[in-house]
Amino acid sequence: MQRLLKKTRSRIEALRARILLLLDEGVVPGVVAEMAGCARATVYRTLYRFEDLGEDGLLDQRQQRPPSKVTAEVEQRLVGYIDGTPQGFGWQRTTWTLELLAVQLTLDTGVRLSRSHVRNVLLANQVRRGRPRVGLRIPVRGRRRILNEIDRLVERADAEDEVFYVDEADIDLNPRIGTTYMRRGKQLVVLTPGKNVKRYVAGGLNARSGKVVHVAAERKNSELFLALVDALRRAYRRARRIHLVLDNFIIHKSRRTLRHLAGLVGRVVLHFLPPYSPESNIIERLWKQLHDHVTRNHTHRAIEPLMEAVDEFIAGAQPFPGTQVSTLAHAA
Repeated sequence: MQRLLKKTRSRIEALRARILLLLDEGVVPGVVAEMAGCARATVYRTLYRFEDLGEDGLLDQRQQRPPSKVTAEVEQRLVGYIDGTPQGFGWQRTTWTLELLAVQLTLDTGVRLSRSHVRNVLLANQVRRGRPRVGLRIPVRGRRRILNEIDRLVERADAEDEVFYVDEADIDLNPRIGTTYMRRGKQLVVLTPGKNVKRYVAGGLNARSGKVVHVAAERKNSELFLALVDALRRAYRRARRIHLVLDNFIIHKSRRTLRHLAGLVGRVVLHFLPPYSPESNIIERLWKQLHDHVTRNHTHRAIEPLMEAVDEFIAGAQPFPGTQVSTLAHAA
């Protein structure tokens, strides 16, 4: 018993050996249970196992834990799952979860990892959880040519030929809900005003300077876009031509818009991006930062102070990119 007690790494085997040693010294079962820190039934069960099976009855017969060491091969297998989808491995889900990755890894290698361990392995291999972007199943003919032409246009931009990235953003009085830090056991409650009120912001981001010109309106229509066009013309009176890089949204090419632009005799030129190309419109990144900093979880009770916060953010975020917007303070 002394030999088993010294060499074993199993707490179960060590407990059983200690119980038998105390019984051998004449200690009554009730006292043994107190000294060993176990139930009296455990003392009797250990004694009966020893009487029936000898020392083999003291061994821990529980199922051995599967290997959990993450070798380079196991790590490579786990990270490799990310390049496919769960459906390719016979699951119903279309996206991976930490739990499903752990289950698939166990099936393939026998290695069992917790969800937190799986997350740590993925983070160590530069794997992140993000939102996919939408793409066309049928590629747009000339997509690369269009983007290259826009890149060359931006490179040639100067005071006479200004280039702007243009887009619109929706502002809702009902706050967008986003993740934030909160105490364990307490969930933050974001109150909504109930009836939603909307405003729309149209902005033009100067490709050279990072300066932003923006206007706002109650409706997202051609009048909003043309108000931005006129604001850009006033802000850049010396520009011989103003180039606008923008998506194919209907208000950018409506009959009302085209008639207005025709009257400007070529001073404002539209350059349309290929469909589903938000990553090529730099002002989209500004709108994301706007929502992250102003509209998510906001506590404004009326649309007017919310729009004031929008104006303050856009003013403070310039030039964009290039300004650290994450630490912007309120204007004095």
